Amino acid sequence: MPAAPGRDPIDLLIAGGVVATMDERRRLIRDGAIAIKDGRILAIGKAAELEPRFAAAERIDSSGKLVLPGLIDGHNHPVHFLSKGMIDDMPFPARWQNRVWPYEAGLSAEETEVAAIGTMIEMIRHGTTCFADPGTFRPEAVAAAAAQVGIRAVVSRLTWDVHDPSAPAEYNDTTESALAKGEDLIARVGGSAGGRVRAWFSLVRGAHVTDELCRRVKTRADGLGVGIHAHLCTTPGEIAAARERWGVAPVERYRRLGVLGPNAYLVHMGWIEDGDVALLKDADASVVHCPSASMFGGFGCVAHGKFPELVEAGVRVVLGTDAAAVSRFLDMVRVMYLTACAHKDVKIDPTVIGAHKALEMATVDAARALLWDGPDGIGVLAPGKRADAIVLDTDGIEWQPNPLANPIGNLVYSSSGRAVRTVVIDGRVVLRDRRLTTMDQAAYLGRARALSERLMTRIGATLAPRWPVQ
Repeated sequence: MPAAPGRDPIDLLIAGGVVATMDERRRLIRDGAIAIKDGRILAIGKAAELEPRFAAAERIDSSGKLVLPGLIDGHNHPVHFLSKGMIDDMPFPARWQNRVWPYEAGLSAEETEVAAIGTMIEMIRHGTTCFADPGTFRPEAVAAAAAQVGIRAVVSRLTWDVHDPSAPAEYNDTTESALAKGEDLIARVGGSAGGRVRAWFSLVRGAHVTDELCRRVKTRADGLGVGIHAHLCTTPGEIAAARERWGVAPVERYRRLGVLGPNAYLVHMGWIEDGDVALLKDADASVVHCPSASMFGGFGCVAHGKFPELVEAGVRVVLGTDAAAVSRFLDMVRVMYLTACAHKDVKIDPTVIGAHKALEMATVDAARALLWDGPDGIGVLAPGKRADAIVLDTDGIEWQPNPLANPIGNLVYSSSGRAVRTVVIDGRVVLRDRRLTTMDQAAYLGRARALSERLMTRIGATLAPRWPVQ
């Protein structure tokens, strides 16, 4: 249809409601609107100003709703959608050695892709538009799933070059081979799916990467302009093992090896030492907090971690769910709630972190940590940025009686990702009125259930209630 005279043609107009821009001023635009064309935000402002200017091919009415940048899940193993329930209430390291590692090592490319699709569907339905995967054996299949579902992703090839006799053979790689596989992935997958899929290096666990691999990964990551996704300081046992093997605690080891820097992306970090806060700030490194995974797994990251101190020091802290089997949900709003509230209880201080900082961690801060924050980046609703946005209903009883008086507080403290109604990624509506536009969810779930049962049987992980069933 030709554009009306005097009105510029655009692809999509989101109009009405409160638009939380997450720009430098953190503006909330009441009765706001976003004009989208060719996957980018063309203009943002009052609906009364934008609607006369643009002729939209599609209009989304967000009146009475909250509009946000798409949420960013900073750390998620997407292959674990099919393993939900597999590690419930299990101690570690048994959960890794007996369940997680055999499951991951045994996945085919097809199984990896099917598993990842389920994770991505659950993410989108809860408002997540981008995620970062710390590494799998078949990252090309994860990238293929992301392209199919329409989500934005940072994928990695799992790297591990310290022989561990308790791990399947697939994990025990050589330094040269691990580095080459990571580089190959970046070359082949980075920038795919119209730029929605990027690729990074992985240093999967501090205990399983040599000094040589760390140094070489850092050199290549810097040269290629990509990040390094690394689990670190997850449990107290890891700290003791690092001191015994390497002679220093994990963060100090990475500092000496030169790993720390703006592209160092360090996950869990619940057992860092007092001096590590300054080291991380000086290096401009990013920390990824996964409170739901720690609480589910008993890591101690909430009770023992220094996340309030990191935030107070200005260290970039972002949020992740970890995995469908490890967190047991992929709702970033619930993760924001835990982040905003759990540390208040630990510190006996109701002013710690809070709802607004938690939302920053899941949007603008996460975009910066993922090196995706440039003029055409994500995490902010502003002209020139990629058009990743979500629209949330605020008519549920949990938002009442004044749903939009303080919408960020109401979202984080009272609501959940189930309030998400519409999701736009790269200018494309992927969830419209709670219905996926890119996938047949019912057909997918039939396939996923059968495949999950087969996988659990293969590794001897019977899923059954502890209580008797009649």
